[in-house]
Amino acid sequence: LFQVLAMEAALVRAMRLVSHQPEVAEVLDVGCGGGADIFQLLRMGYDPLKITAIDIQEDRLAAARRLFPQIHFMVADATRMDFESDRYDLVFESTMFATLPADVERVAIAGEMVRVCKPGGYLLLVDWRTPKPRDPHYKALTGQELRRLFAVGTATSLVGVCNGALIPPVGRFLSSHLPSLYFLVGRLFPFLVGQVAYVLRKCEPRGVAKRE
Repeated sequence: LFQVLAMEAALVRAMRLVSHQPEVAEVLDVGCGGGADIFQLLRMGYDPLKITAIDIQEDRLAAARRLFPQIHFMVADATRMDFESDRYDLVFESTMFATLPADVERVAIAGEMVRVCKPGGYLLLVDWRTPKPRDPHYKALTGQELRRLFAVGTATSLVGVCNGALIPPVGRFLSSHLPSLYFLVGRLFPFLVGQVAYVLRKCEPRGVAKRE
């Protein structure tokens, strides 16, 4: 329970760093799976009719469509998105990069996410900065990896990093046995935080002032 609450709290804090009106923003959810995180976007005030969500697995999308019939779900390969450039105000992903061990896929997807985001728009990545021990199928999205994949400093700028859930063994133990200490441990020992929400902003073309 507290792992989920910590993730939600990080998402709320991250959204406070995004300076656009959610009710009019065009949103792309990349690797949406069964749609578990779409509920959080709706809670933040985003219009379901302005949300597009993609995943490569049709069976997962079928479940998401039943939950959120107003969302535009599409089967799509995130390494080659069939969307025009500079289209979305917010490009979102949750726990996708941690499950992409192949660097060629990570680079391609990150590049596509930046491409389809509007200049001045935002990229929100809720992911794990710690790897899963002894499991080669999981790879962390560290701050260094974020800067490499998303060309932070050139194509994008880092707006903020919001701490979320603790590393699973610690977080699950505290959630089950010492819930009153969960958030205190995260504040006192930030190295035990495994999940974070990164907020990036796509840079404006040179000579164009940032839109507010």
